[in-house]
Amino acid sequence: MLEKFVMSPAGLALDRHLVRWTGFSLTTTVFNRAHGIRPGPVLYLETTGRKSGKTRGVTLPYYTLDDKIMVVGSRGGAPQDPYWALNLRETPRAKVYIKRKPQWVSARFTAGDERARYWGPLKERIPAYVEYEKRTTREIPVIVLEPV
Repeated sequence: MLEKFVMSPAGLALDRHLVRWTGFSLTTTVFNRAHGIRPGPVLYLETTGRKSGKTRGVTLPYYTLDDKIMVVGSRGGAPQDPYWALNLRETPRAKVYIKRKPQWVSARFTAGDERARYWGPLKERIPAYVEYEKRTTREIPVIVLEPV
């Protein structure tokens, strides 16, 4: 019942509000418990819509490796990148809220050896990424969010 609510439009809107203003994600907590994943930190990412030009927000788990903040555009292994990653490809400048603190960032999509250096440890930390990778033919983006 709770899983259904947190994935509904109202639940996702509540989650965006919670993460932005409290730093807590109900959706991520429910998802992690359901899939046996150790809880981790979440951020609220605001991108510029590539078609609309409007601000679009999403709650995402983030990771720190080598003192870099990273997000992963897995979309559960779907054939296309998530909309927020497509927005970042078009307009890399974005705003993140981490622990309620806003910060402007520039998104950089990793490639080659750099991506491999981060992707391996991320898959070890989150085994679901191994499954997502098997479901798709696209390269799942690993995106570094660098402070501006």
